[in-house]
This record gives sequence, structure tokens and C-alpha cells, in this order.
Amino acid sequence: MVRVGFASRIVTPPCGSGLVGYFEKRVAKGVKDDLYVRSICFNCGDNPVFVVSADFCWIEESLLERVKNIVEKKMGINNPGVVIHATHTHTGPLTGLNRGLVFTKELPVDSQYIDKLPSMISEAIEDSYRTARNVSIGFKNIEVSGISFLRRYRMKDGTVITNPLDKTRIVEPVGKIDRTLNIMKILDENGKLFCIAINFALHPDTIGGELISGDWPGMVVNRISKHFDCNAIFFNGASGDINHINPFDSKTRSPEITEKIVSTIFEAVKDNIQNIECDSMRKVTFSQSVVEMPKRIISSQQIEQAKRDLQEFPSANLRAIVARALLSQYEMKENFINNRVALLTLDGKFGAFFMSGEPFSGIGLKIKQLMGFENKWVIENCDGHAGYIPDEMAFRDAEENKRIKGEEFPSVDVFESIGMEASYETSPIPCMVASEAEKAIISGFEKLLKKHMQSLAYK
Repeated sequence: MVRVGFASRIVTPPCGSGLVGYFEKRVAKGVKDDLYVRSICFNCGDNPVFVVSADFCWIEESLLERVKNIVEKKMGINNPGVVIHATHTHTGPLTGLNRGLVFTKELPVDSQYIDKLPSMISEAIEDSYRTARNVSIGFKNIEVSGISFLRRYRMKDGTVITNPLDKTRIVEPVGKIDRTLNIMKILDENGKLFCIAINFALHPDTIGGELISGDWPGMVVNRISKHFDCNAIFFNGASGDINHINPFDSKTRSPEITEKIVSTIFEAVKDNIQNIECDSMRKVTFSQSVVEMPKRIISSQQIEQAKRDLQEFPSANLRAIVARALLSQYEMKENFINNRVALLTLDGKFGAFFMSGEPFSGIGLKIKQLMGFENKWVIENCDGHAGYIPDEMAFRDAEENKRIKGEEFPSVDVFESIGMEASYETSPIPCMVASEAEKAIISGFEKLLKKHMQSLAYK
């Protein structure tokens, strides 16, 4: 029988820490709400599996390795099954000393906080193991509308741009969107609600400013936990091309949008939780692999143009930021971006695919179509920073942008990816992969799934 445990720790960084998420340098001046790591343990007598959700923008791979080393030494678990997911809040700190990205080079990092972080996470993992108890688990998947939108639009001139400001030029949104709210309900052996886990695809980019915050994922977890007097945990879905902005509704750019998202998701959980039937699970199975995603190919002509752009444009100009990103990627010696992926299943009723980076929603939907489980979750931003993973069509759109405009990126000062008049997700600023990355991820998932199902058959 599958036993489940849960624990959490506050991991709020000190004021003065840099906040990740935008192009400008932001330093935390206070705390709007505390940041948490939350660990849920699935254990059926073999090696336990720990799935951690953390209120960070992303997880450095070095942090994962340090956590696993502590867990292995303290708990005596050889090669522990650990996944660490970042909810992707844009008002949290770096989780390692990453200086390889154009928007993190000058961010202040508290080295003492970075040193303590692996221990804080491993303590939550250890406590989730200790609190494991017999449970029954149930699921529900519902469509939630009105809070998530595709953020890439085809314009009247044929270009595709991110978050356009001028709605009169829009022809249509581009892409496929997954608006499924996945709910996992966990009861203890006495029938008491022990934990609610949810999975929904939407960028947590509604707070901004210089106050530390878990953004709407942290707020909705707190609301669920307090209302139901139980544990709660959130996992973000494939949302590389999804955010809260509807260009035809100015209210979605207002501060009130945070509360709308929180209340919409909370009410959906509240309306459905009682109707979810739970059963005991016999087996948890966990498989891991590494997918090699082809890195962006950068030509000598692009390098020369980037050098000229750095001389011509000021540092806060979009052209200069793109140029710095290109030169930084050119210095990377590897031909691939490693994506650590994992698959967790509970009997044949539930499957969760974990991957690094921010895949487009359409990629997540393709992975779900390949899953043969009743309840299928895709969870992004796990176990490393791989940047955006656009689909093949997005790269073709970016090339068409260049054909139409000559130069895709306008000469403008830019502080966040709203109204850039360009395809932000495929730009070198957040994206390191080549157009073949989608195929690599899908193929990698298929191989992992085959290996996983063979393991299930063997057992």
C-alpha cells in the first residue's frame, strides 16, 4: 500500500537578496508573504519518492545535487528519488550562484542563504518521510477558464509577437492551451483530509515589485490549507506560452488579477473536493532519465552583429540584451542542454511527468496524449534551469518575423516581456535550445515511458 507524508519549511531569503524574473535589477525591500518548500513523500516499502514544490523562479541543478547528497547521507537512502519543482514565482531569489544569464549577472545573492538552502529543503524531505501514513487517494480534472491565456498573437502584418499592447492589430492567438486544473485528494486512514495537491499551467507573474512573494501559487496553497485545515501543495504545468494577460481586457493587467486567479482556483477546488472518491493505491513507481536538447546554433554573422549592437545600443535596450544573450550562449561549449526528466505513477490511475525548463502548453498536451493513465500531470521547472522550450512552429514564426521586418527585435528599452513587438520565447534571452528541442522532449518522454512500463510489468 502507498503511504504518504508531508512537510514544509519557510525558505524566505533575507532582504537585500536579488529577485529573479525581469530584466531590471530588483532587490528585495521586504516580505509580502513567506516563501515555502513543501515536500510530499510517496512510499510503498521500496525506496520512497520525494516530490518537492518550492516558491522559486527556478531550481539550480547544483541545489538538487546538494539536497540529494544530504538525503542520502542522513537517511541512508541510496540514490534517493527526489524531484524539486519551482512554482516559477517572479518575486523570489536565485537558488544558486548562476551568473551565466543576462538577467542574473548583477543580482545580489546572499551566500549564507544559498549555503543553508539545501539543509532547509532536506529537513522538509526528512519530515515528510517521518510523517508518512496509510492513505487513500482520489483525482479530478476540470476545465478552468477566464484566468489563463495564450500570450503569443499573430498580427495583421503577419508577425507573431508576445503580449501585444495594441489589440487593434491582433488577428488571433497562436498555440494550444491546456486549462485543466488537476486535483489530487488524499485522506488519512481515518478518512480525514490530509493533503490537497493541484496542478495548473499559468505563469506566476502577477505581483512584480520589490517585495518577496510566492505570487498566486503560494497564496492559493495558503488559502486551501487554511480553509480545509489540511496540507496543500501546488505544481505548475507546461506554461511557457501562457500567462494571465488578455489583451482585450485591461483588467487582466491590473493588480486585482492576482486575487481573481487565487479565488477562481480556490473555488474550483472547493466546489469539487467533496465529490472526489478515494481509494488505496498499491504501488508507486518512479523512473528518471536525461534528455539532450539540441542547443541553439549561433553563426559567425550573428556574433558580429551582436558585437555591433552592443556598441550601438545602450545596455537596457532590447537589441543590446539580445546581443549579450547570444554572446553568452556562444561561449557555452556543450552542444546540448540537458533536461532531467522523471515519471511517477500510482498504480495505473495517475502519472506525473517532470521536466526542466518552460515548455509550451502544446508540448505538454502532446505528452499527455501519450500517457495511458486516467489522470495525467505535466510539471515544468524541475531539477534545473533549461529556459524556454518553444514548439517547432514558434521557431518558424520567429524566422518569418525576420523576413517581414528585417530585424525582429526593435530598438526599445525593455524591463519585462510585455509588448516587446517580438517573439520573446524564442529569443536568446530566455531560450537556449534549437527548434529540434520539441522532438527531443517528446522522444525522450516516449523512451522513459517505455522503460517505466517495462519496469511495472516486471514488478
